Amino acid sequence: MADAKRLAAAAPAVAAGLSWWVLSHGTNFASGSTGGLRSQPSASPDFSSSSTVQLSGSETPWLLGSRALVSTATASATVAALALGRRPRAQASVPRQQQGSMVACKSAPAMTETRPEVAQGQEEDCIGANPATSWPAGKPAYTVEYPEVYDLTDPKGSFERVGKRLMQEMKSELPGLYELPEKEVTWVENSLEYNTQGGKMNRGLIVVETGVQMMRHQGREPSNSDLNRFAVLGWAVEYLQACMLMADDMMDGSLTRRGQPCWYRLENVGMLNTNDFLMVEMFVYKLLKRHFGQEKIFTWLLDLFLETTFQTECGQLLDSICANCTLEELTTERWTLIVKYKTAFYSFYLPVALSMLVTGVRDKAAYDVAREALLLMGVYFQAQDDYLDAFACPEELGKVGTDIQDKKCSWLFAHAYHEHGTSEARAYLDEHYGKCEVGSAEELRIKELYTELGLKELFAKYEADVQVQLEEYEQKIHNAGLPWSVFEMFFGMIHKRRK
Repeated sequence: MADAKRLAAAAPAVAAGLSWWVLSHGTNFASGSTGGLRSQPSASPDFSSSSTVQLSGSETPWLLGSRALVSTATASATVAALALGRRPRAQASVPRQQQGSMVACKSAPAMTETRPEVAQGQEEDCIGANPATSWPAGKPAYTVEYPEVYDLTDPKGSFERVGKRLMQEMKSELPGLYELPEKEVTWVENSLEYNTQGGKMNRGLIVVETGVQMMRHQGREPSNSDLNRFAVLGWAVEYLQACMLMADDMMDGSLTRRGQPCWYRLENVGMLNTNDFLMVEMFVYKLLKRHFGQEKIFTWLLDLFLETTFQTECGQLLDSICANCTLEELTTERWTLIVKYKTAFYSFYLPVALSMLVTGVRDKAAYDVAREALLLMGVYFQAQDDYLDAFACPEELGKVGTDIQDKKCSWLFAHAYHEHGTSEARAYLDEHYGKCEVGSAEELRIKELYTELGLKELFAKYEADVQVQLEEYEQKIHNAGLPWSVFEMFFGMIHKRRK
């Protein structure tokens, strides 16, 4: 009993420790998975005011709110009650918020409105710069001013200039804040330049264009600061894309990317690519912290990137494990699941959802209808990729197609083997699919089979059907208060593409 009383007496200290843990792990709570903790961004945040924020690391204004302390007070009371052999008192329920705001998930426990006791003078503990990471001097570093004009008449050029500036920001932190010698700093710079710059940059550009159209739809004109910060989010998506491709190329044994050898295939890189793609991924979060770390929306941005990254990694698993599957398992249903998770979430939903978040959209129904339309486009986009892998010339495509060699569950194979194949075609695929090299007679014969089975015509019909399905979303998008022009523009960028 004496031990139990000591444990009960220690409960407030336990609560204080939990308070620190909860707040320093705020990302995990932004999705509503534990205790209903929420940051509460304003309905219409004004990015242009960011230049007035103080740089002092001790005055970081974003905070998660007192609900973290509420949940830890509950934990404190529970610890004390259990220690004394009592049943914890039932908690009062908290009314859900109005529709259109983020609410706790159904499985989250209700909360009381009682805060745990804190020592005098420590009422704002865990608010501001995280003392656990504010080392060495200079951390955290925030960018709050954007003097360079973002020219919407030159969208790609403006976006590229922001990308160069962000690379220099990231590079500038490495010697002083991470003690990296010049050789390593140069290596990181070369990796970022090689893997993140160039290409079509559609994902990043979509973030900017969506943000502009969202604000204008709301009756606001984006400021120069708004445009630059949309571009920062766009580059965060481009960095995520880059790290995924760096890993995917090495896993698939790909030869080229964007018309040049894959990074891992360079003579002095090889397995160093493993650390390089992980560093590129971490730069996603460095960008978010540097440009949004002082704002309430920060935890939601982190949550969206973390959730999307995990969805993509699930898709990568579904794809990679096909090497251990029989051809019978490589069905059109499996293909749809792979491409939905591996491609559609991060390439289509993420760019639009980011702009919706930072322009103040809080209605869950709006995200739901946007997601449906964007995933439809994302699945179609990957079907295009599979088609071009077999039928586009490498010079135009910018890479050598390896789906047949790699035994991929592709749109073409799944339809050829399961939906439209003959017994002779399936027998040939059984013998050679995933067992022949790029450019071999067997690979060329498989491509001929795709043509003979009418898959080119089937794909043309599929393209037309997707367009019709997407048009059916126009009224739903309008009803959700979103500009249809965003979705129309996105589809126009990919419809009937040839590379």
